[in-house]
Amino acid sequence: MISTELLVLLLSLIGVHIAGIAASRRGRQDYVLAGRSLSMPLLVATLVATWYGAILASGEFVLRYGIVFILCFGVPYYAVAFIYSTWLSGRVRTQMSASIPEQIGRVYGDNARRIAATLLLVITVPASYQLMLGHLISNQLGWSLGPSIMIGTIASISYVVIGGLRSDVYANVVQVILMYTGMGLLVGASIMSFGGPETLYDETTRPLFSVPGELGWGGILSWFVIATQTFIDPNFYVRAASASSASTARRAILWSVVCWIVFDLLQLVGGLYAARHLPGVDPKSAYLVLSGEVLPPWGRGIVIAGIVAAISSTLSGYALASATIIAENVIPVSRRAPHGSVLRNRIGLMIASLAGALVAINAPSFIELIMNAASIVVSALLIPTLLSHTSLAGQFRASIIVMMVVPAGAALLAIIIAAGHPALVGLTTSVSLLLFFWLKEARRS
Repeated sequence: MISTELLVLLLSLIGVHIAGIAASRRGRQDYVLAGRSLSMPLLVATLVATWYGAILASGEFVLRYGIVFILCFGVPYYAVAFIYSTWLSGRVRTQMSASIPEQIGRVYGDNARRIAATLLLVITVPASYQLMLGHLISNQLGWSLGPSIMIGTIASISYVVIGGLRSDVYANVVQVILMYTGMGLLVGASIMSFGGPETLYDETTRPLFSVPGELGWGGILSWFVIATQTFIDPNFYVRAASASSASTARRAILWSVVCWIVFDLLQLVGGLYAARHLPGVDPKSAYLVLSGEVLPPWGRGIVIAGIVAAISSTLSGYALASATIIAENVIPVSRRAPHGSVLRNRIGLMIASLAGALVAINAPSFIELIMNAASIVVSALLIPTLLSHTSLAGQFRASIIVMMVVPAGAALLAIIIAAGHPALVGLTTSVSLLLFFWLKEARRS
């Protein structure tokens, strides 16, 4: 007999798929960029839904480090998103590039485009989210990990294969409702069961209320470096590019930050309730265990559906971003799959999803390598990408390959010899090269 939790989850998945399939249309511009017609409410929904793929890691972080969660998972990203909104989003929307490699190639040439595409594929193939969703399905249903990863992947991308970004965005609307309902229900039930937030502080939880806590100011600062990855996040880029106007993109990102603050506070409070009232709980499953303590089966089903929605929406978003990069830079042009065709993007989506699933199934330890690779990619692409949206880009066209490769090598070396934070080492190298070539060009002028 089907359990109440599973029934609620299945109903939520049906709702997500109905929304995604109903929104599908034809044409590459619609498949990749939703016809560049997304309204502000749709943009806010998709920017919020695809922001929380690592929701279980958020709970783990709160149980380990406490309120500095906001200073690491919150404030740095709010700041970067504000800069993105006020300075970059309008440029992304008004230019015609459908992806970051396309933008790099348009400004710096094909060699730079190929390097950017290769690097970005490493961090956009959604293996880590496929693994998270697979573990969640496996733990809840008792299935083995391999089939759980494949089922989670198929459930996450099936409607995206049909309708591309527009389908993904409309599915995100349902998913974001599930996320906020689930987390709000969990926090509300915790307050009803254990008392108000004033009960959260005692001797056992006191370390969780200290700043900077065990992480230290250096650890908190590193998250500000990590947050700069947003500037080169293909998932974020394509959503800004798909807005109906530049002003819509700017306002949507700002409203998304407001929504992120609310959801982050819900995650923080939920994690603190688990830390205070569930001593010894596995941090990775804190939200799930807490839901079993304070909610009836139907309520726990909603919490699970919200967590699945958070992971699945991010998985599908990155799979679609990967598909665009693969379609533009990897798949050979043929008569049946000419450049710019939807078929190329669908093939790219299948390749990205299959590659991610194979990594997640066969080599989950590689996920850590992928996370380290993010430091390399940020080092290589952050400054070249930001420069490409300015009038200064032409000055660095001849030196851009060096400005991409050398910082990536510096970050890689930092990983190998464990010398400091790789992204900080790489970005320092990148800034140094920027100054060097700028001064060189200034002397020549």
